[in-house]
Amino acid sequence: MRIIFRLVLLAAVAGLGYWLWTVFFPSPEKVIRARLTELARTASFGSGDSPIARGLKAQRLANHFTPDAQLSFEAPGIGSRTLTGAEEIRQTAAAGFHSLSSLRIKFLDVTVQLDADPRTAEVRLTAEIRADGSEDYGVQELLFKFQRVDGKWLINRVETVRTLSRAATPRPS
Repeated sequence: MRIIFRLVLLAAVAGLGYWLWTVFFPSPEKVIRARLTELARTASFGSGDSPIARGLKAQRLANHFTPDAQLSFEAPGIGSRTLTGAEEIRQTAAAGFHSLSSLRIKFLDVTVQLDADPRTAEVRLTAEIRADGSEDYGVQELLFKFQRVDGKWLINRVETVRTLSRAATPRPS
């Protein structure tokens, strides 16, 4: 009976030790997923948010990117656009936040792939975007490149993934 008690106690201590290890030293994948959740929360705002709050969100949004980050995307109604540098991303976000009444962003189907270099990672995800309180939403598949800089995982590159429906172009008759 004493042996069973000691084995159960040992298993409990080992389980607690493992749990504490994962809390204090999370895996890069877990950290990147948390950064993406924070990014979506930062890029989202409601109609009741003040212009000052939106400006602060734009600044915090830029803090998720490396100084030389590049954001290349295609969006319906906007076309292709490339932003270079965290400052240009901040300015564009501030202008966009000012022109919309609300914005909600969710990241779905997140797949994190660590590169051979332990300081870089690639993330594929689907972004669900709702603007101006609409029930309709846009869906965009994106590829993120993360880079570990001074102990923080920052976004170095974002690009639109061309899906089959967008890659197919109508042939002239």
